[in-house]
Amino acid sequence: MNSTKPGFDKSDKVKLIIEASQRRFGLYGIEKTSMREIADDLKLSKASLYYYFPDKESLYSAVVKKEQAEFLDKISERILSFNEPEQLLLEYANARLSYFRTLLNLSRLRFEDYSDLKPAFRETIQLFKEKEKEIIIKIFEKGMSKGIFFINDPDSTSSLFLDLLKGLRISVVNDKKTLFIEQEEFAKLLENTHAFTKIFINGLKFKH
Repeated sequence: MNSTKPGFDKSDKVKLIIEASQRRFGLYGIEKTSMREIADDLKLSKASLYYYFPDKESLYSAVVKKEQAEFLDKISERILSFNEPEQLLLEYANARLSYFRTLLNLSRLRFEDYSDLKPAFRETIQLFKEKEKEIIIKIFEKGMSKGIFFINDPDSTSSLFLDLLKGLRISVVNDKKTLFIEQEEFAKLLENTHAFTKIFINGLKFKH
């Protein structure tokens, strides 16, 4: 990585650092990845890496933000390609689960370490949830305009929907020592998520 070549600025270097970190976190998880290894991958000195990111948690947070942005872009494209609100909500639930599986597998954290890491990107997670709510509310509003959904408070209902999806995910990892989700567990969680979302959709169809 040569920062002296024409057109190569700080933002380019930050982007390359995040991409390299994403690959290494994906292979080994944050727990087994060191800043030295990331610096070596990029042929940077460790001091140079710390210039851009003061610690591993802030670097992981940047990777999370990248994953979130990519997810939101993809789901926004899907929403534009579907017209039926029921299908949109099912697609969103499935895509969201796949995203969180990627995110959890990037970490491979032990539960005792999760509480230590979480403050480093709590704000990132909260901002992501707000963006998610905006998408869900748009889906609800589309269903309401078509006379399919009957929702008194789209904002609260979207929060409830996202919290219940989170509960399903937690139910799978709750008894595990790590946050890593295996293929068989993911398949079962996908099945449960699909079933729950259909039940939730049916509830939206009743006038209150």
